[in-house]
Amino acid sequence: MIDSIEKGIYHRKRGDKGNVVNRLFMVVKHNPLPAVASVIALMVFLTAMWGPTLAPHNPVTTDVSLRLAPPSLHYIMGNDALGRCLLSRILCGARISILLGVTIVGFSCILGVLIGLISGYRGGLIDEILMRITDVFFAFPEIIAAMAVAGFMGPGTMNLLLALSFVNWMRYARLVRGITLSVKERDFVKAAKLSGVSDTAVIIRHILPASVSYIIVLGTIGLAKAILAVSALGFLGFGVQPPHPEWGTLLMEGKDYILSAPHLSVFPGIVIIMSVLSFNIFGDFLKDMLDQ
Repeated sequence: MIDSIEKGIYHRKRGDKGNVVNRLFMVVKHNPLPAVASVIALMVFLTAMWGPTLAPHNPVTTDVSLRLAPPSLHYIMGNDALGRCLLSRILCGARISILLGVTIVGFSCILGVLIGLISGYRGGLIDEILMRITDVFFAFPEIIAAMAVAGFMGPGTMNLLLALSFVNWMRYARLVRGITLSVKERDFVKAAKLSGVSDTAVIIRHILPASVSYIIVLGTIGLAKAILAVSALGFLGFGVQPPHPEWGTLLMEGKDYILSAPHLSVFPGIVIIMSVLSFNIFGDFLKDMLDQ
C-alpha cells in the first residue's frame, strides 16, 4: 500500500479543481461503495461527538430486574449482565473508541513523520540507522508487540495509547522518507538551498507540504487499524477498564453470555466491523484518487 502511494508522487495528474470534482463524481457514480463508506464514517464521527447526548439511558445505571434482557421497544439493543442499556453504552463507547483511535494515529504520525523527514533528508549513516530500527519494528506483528508493551506497563487507557503508538509509527516513517528522497532532489529545493534557505525552512515549506495528502490517506486507513487494535486489546483486558463503555470492553463483557444473551456480543461486533470497514474503504478511495 505504501509503495502504491509513493508511486503516486510520479503519476499524479495536476489538474484544476474542476477536473478533481468531475473525477470524483465519475468514481462515485460507477462505484457507490466509497460514498456509502464515507456516510458511515461520518456517522461514526458524529456519534463519537454526540453519543452521550443521544444515549436514551444512563450508560452506567444498573437495574438487576433487566439483567440480560433481550432487545425491546424500550431498550432497542437489550440490556447487559447488570441491566444497563446496551445501546447507550455503545453510543457512549463510540467517543472513547474513536478518540483513542485518533490519538493513536496522531502520536504515531508525529513520531513517524519526524523520523521519516530526518532519515530522508539527512541520508547516509543516519538514514541507514533509522531505517534498520524501523525494519526491526516491522519484524514484529503490531498487535503482538502492543500486547507485550501493554502487558509490561499494565492495563489502562494511557498505557494502551503508548503501546499502540509505539508500534504504529513505522509506515509513516517509510512513507515520508520516500517522499523526502524524491522531493529533495528537485530543482526548486536545490535552488532554495543555494539561495541560503535553512534546512528547517526547506523541510517546512517544500518537503512537508508534498507529504500531507499522502499522510492523510495513510492516517485514514491507520484509524481503522487503530480502532480494531483498541477493541482487540480492550477485549483481552489490556485497554479501557470497566465501567467505562469502550467497544472492545463491551465484547469482553458479553463473551460469557454468548449463548444465553448473544445480543451482548452481536451489536458491539457489528458496530466495530462497520466502523473499521468504512474507514478502510474510504482510505482506499482516497489512495485511488491520488494515484490517478
